[in-house]
Amino acid sequence: MLKGTFLGAPCLFSLLALMGGMLGLLAGCAPAPPRPPVVTLPPPPPPSLTSREAALEKAMAEFYRAPYRQGGVTPGGVDCSGLVLAVFQRVGLALPRTVEEQYKVGQPVARTHLRFGDVVFFNRYCQAKKSGPYVASLWPPGYLSQVCHNGIYLGNGRFLHASPRGVEVASLDAEVWRLSFAGARRYLASEPIGGT
Repeated sequence: MLKGTFLGAPCLFSLLALMGGMLGLLAGCAPAPPRPPVVTLPPPPPPSLTSREAALEKAMAEFYRAPYRQGGVTPGGVDCSGLVLAVFQRVGLALPRTVEEQYKVGQPVARTHLRFGDVVFFNRYCQAKKSGPYVASLWPPGYLSQVCHNGIYLGNGRFLHASPRGVEVASLDAEVWRLSFAGARRYLASEPIGGT
């Protein structure tokens, strides 16, 4: 028997170590404290097209890269107002045939409020720019301010139009289009939008 102690010092330290280890094991079995839930927000949905806008997009795709043909209204050949006429016919809207007549209908839209499907119009400056300043100076007064070209706005400053190279996408920020911009019309909405 041990004198004066129940357990000797080395044995006591071993027992304490063993008990500490057991407590550690038991603590490892206990459930972890609850963590606050991680909240992740879904990304915002992309702007969705209305069914009519989706149909308009599909109709425009049908005409993309169609050859230019004066008076044409089919994917086999189309001019600028024919493109606008045919694309909008495919979504159930009847528009006049010429650029000038198309400019007289619809809701005016300011350039700063353009949205997908609006029709953008240009004056004769775009033709004058191509023919040079000397030829442009020979035209009668007021001639350059008449609308003579149009296209369908796609967003991000781009529009689809029938050019001499065929139906293509152009930028409103290109000098010729920026300087000849005459106004825009909205045919897909009934509410008036301020502008020219």
